[in-house]
Amino acid sequence: MLVTPFLAVTGNTTTTKIEAYEKTKPKKYLSNDGQSADWGVKQNTDGNKIAWFGYKQHTAINAKSELPVAIEVTPASVHDSTVAMKLVKKARANLVKEPSYYLMDSAYDSVDIYKEIMNDYHGRAIIPLNLRGAKEPREGFDFDGTPVCSAGFRMIYWGCDNGFNKFRCPHVLGKADCPFGSNWCSDSNYGLVVKTSVKDDPRLFCNPHRGTKNWQKLCDDRTGAERYFSRSKEHLGLERPTLRGIKKIETHAYLCAISLLATVLTMNRAKTVKKTA
Repeated sequence: MLVTPFLAVTGNTTTTKIEAYEKTKPKKYLSNDGQSADWGVKQNTDGNKIAWFGYKQHTAINAKSELPVAIEVTPASVHDSTVAMKLVKKARANLVKEPSYYLMDSAYDSVDIYKEIMNDYHGRAIIPLNLRGAKEPREGFDFDGTPVCSAGFRMIYWGCDNGFNKFRCPHVLGKADCPFGSNWCSDSNYGLVVKTSVKDDPRLFCNPHRGTKNWQKLCDDRTGAERYFSRSKEHLGLERPTLRGIKKIETHAYLCAISLLATVLTMNRAKTVKKTA
């Protein structure tokens, strides 16, 4: 299997809904046994909520090849974040090299996930912030971990050095017109400098810094998961399989993955033969 330093773990916007091939049931009659179909709710690409009765497929995908590394099928109501580390563990067992970054959707924005990936898997979680119901940011910082100077201006990201993100005075850099001038915070002509470390707060002080070009480039690689699901649904019948029971649904999901993997291996082999012919 092609191994790259990126692993995309799909989240709320790309988790595939799988509709059950059976009669729907009111919530009060659901068994809640972790195996049976139930009701799920998610937002579509237009931001509208949609509901379905059935299951949900969570998948870890190699962000470069857009091929699956690990699969987990659950009832539709299971929240994405509760499956994240189980997926990561299964994916790591199938890889020969540890990924440097784990790319996830905002549904996985949990402090515990950031810490476990950093401490147990020696990687970095790249996850957009989920600010629904968020409290005020910690003192001296904005919601995304950017330091705020004493005059209330967001400081300017100035690169990373030995695991520390560096921020400089926006007035000195011509990005803000501070009425107090740079001397308000620092006697140096270089201006005030603040450094943050991912070890202090892996969610708030991520590396690369959230919102920078490098962070956004990594975050955008999550779209490979959407393309994988699109191929599985359009060509392999993943969205509405005519099967009943979670075990059969899971088998169908694995067969979809095997089909795509086999197709890629065959095409790569054909290209190799053509080059050597």
